[in-house]
Amino acid sequence: MTTFLTALVGLIGVLNLLLLLGVIRRLKEHDQALARIPYGGTPAADTMRAPGSEVGAFTATSTDDVALSKESLTAETLVAFFSASCAPCLEHAPKFAAHVAGLNGVLAIVVADGDDDPSQLVGILGDKTRVVVEGYEGPVATAFGVTAFPTYGVVADGTITATALEFDALPVPTRA
Repeated sequence: MTTFLTALVGLIGVLNLLLLLGVIRRLKEHDQALARIPYGGTPAADTMRAPGSEVGAFTATSTDDVALSKESLTAETLVAFFSASCAPCLEHAPKFAAHVAGLNGVLAIVVADGDDDPSQLVGILGDKTRVVVEGYEGPVATAFGVTAFPTYGVVADGTITATALEFDALPVPTRA
């Protein structure tokens, strides 16, 4: 009887080990699949209106008191949207600021609501870009149809010409 119980416990142990190895293999496959999805799975085309789309009408005032509207974006403008509560935004903002240093036509929108404090992002971006601070349902983010952060685009004459999840994948406006 004890030999039978020992064999049964051994068999259950081996089956348990095989099951565990199968689960580990599936978790590795799942992890690799997730790693291929940028920022939680939102394709670039879905983070704002698609290239070729018109920007909606908006009016906003930048942190340096410049009035902005769809009509003011006539030249090619690199537009970046950041959220004060977004960890990747805080990570990408300094790199973005360094990337656009010395460029003309760069607009950064910092979205913050409630307890969100936009001052860190404004401090990082403010020296290198024109910055607008607004809420999540703000006029600029709504005009561009922004659904995820950070997201980047190029607009010229009121039309979105390019979008990307990585700012360095976009065409660069002219240097100052």
